[in-house]
Order: sequence, then structure tokens, then C-alpha cells
Amino acid sequence: MSKILLAFDNDGVLRDESVSYLRCIRETVAHFDSNKEADEAELVESMKESNDDWERTYNILTRRGVDVDFSLAKEYFQDLYLGKNRDFSGYINNEEWLADNSLLAELSSKYDLIIISGAQKQEIVFNLKRYDALKYFKLILGMSECKDKHDGMMQARNLFNPDQVFFCDDRPSPLKKLEIMKKDFKLNTFGIIPPKTDNSWSDVLLDAGAEKVFLNVNEYCRYILENIR
Repeated sequence: MSKILLAFDNDGVLRDESVSYLRCIRETVAHFDSNKEADEAELVESMKESNDDWERTYNILTRRGVDVDFSLAKEYFQDLYLGKNRDFSGYINNEEWLADNSLLAELSSKYDLIIISGAQKQEIVFNLKRYDALKYFKLILGMSECKDKHDGMMQARNLFNPDQVFFCDDRPSPLKKLEIMKKDFKLNTFGIIPPKTDNSWSDVLLDAGAEKVFLNVNEYCRYILENIR
């Protein structure tokens, strides 16, 4: 029997950070640019460019011609997101859990489940504990544990030595970065349409290399359970 590893992105896949992160981006941009929040076009374009929401915020400000240090923009963003005392009192509490835990339980009884994310590990763990899902994942690689999805996948491959890996993400940039790994081992990449995003995002993910795109993570989990042996 082949050893299969299931790797999940976190934001937009397992948890809905769209309200919290977008609120942070909008308010941070407004803070540094005369109370003018980021508009919808800027948010969509920045989402295509980067998987890092601090970088998205900074890029919007830069394109507007606002001269601000990245560290200051990041600091203000985190004040909103985690609270000024970093006590998890901020907008992180507004995030909805997207996964059906019964599906995660069934998957984890058959396969090793991990998370490779651009978010901070402490933020990922906060929500996993909040929604009683930490027990389903063997490994969590956040931004401090891996420099990007490619690096995280290399670490996971070396640690678990799987015969096949299935990975899902809602952003195009990580899917593009993982394309180069497909020639070295059996890696299947899939797209998840993020919450509050229309279905045209499917084309963006397919163009980035996704083999198939799903409306949400639960549809993806059912696909794995029904089709992967």
C-alpha cells in the first residue's frame, strides 16, 4: 500500500481569513494613505501577486506612491489582527472554520495530514485549538518554519518520505512554485476557491497548475476519500 501525504494550505482553505485579513489590509492602507482604504480591484490584484498579506498591503501602498517602511505597515497590520498586546484579541477572532472535522478525522485515520502555510504557526494553532482540529495534523509549518511552500514541501518530503503527495491551496503563487517539484516525485496540486470569491478564480488556479479546482475544502476532502487508494 502506498504511503500518501495530504498537505493543506491554511488561510482560505481551512479557515476563512477573508474578513479579518481584508479588514486589516483596508484599514492599514487607510492609516498610511489619508484614510483611503484599499478598493476591491487593488485587493483582487494583490491576491494574484502574493500569498503574503503583509506584502499585499505594502505593495498597494507602494503602487499608490506612499512612502512607508514595510516593518511599520506590518506592525500596524498585526496590531489590528492580533491586538496591540499580541494577545489574540484582534480581528483573528472573526474567522470562520471551513473544514468539516468529521472529514478530517476520516482522512487522518488513513493518511498523514500536515499544514504548510504562509501564516504564523501560533496563529494557525490558535484556530486549530479553537475549533478542536489540532489533533488531525501531524505537522504544522508556518512562515517561521519554512520560507515558502516549496521549502515546506521539501521538508515534509524528507520527513515523511511519502510515495505520493496531495496539496491544496487557494492562491496561484504557491501552486506555480510547486510545479517544478512534479518532475522529481509524485505531487498532485489542487485549487480551492477561497470564500467570498467568485468562480472565475477557478481559471486563475488552473492556469497556475492546479489539476482540479474545488468550491471548498470539504468538497476536496470528499474527492480524496472517494478517489484515492
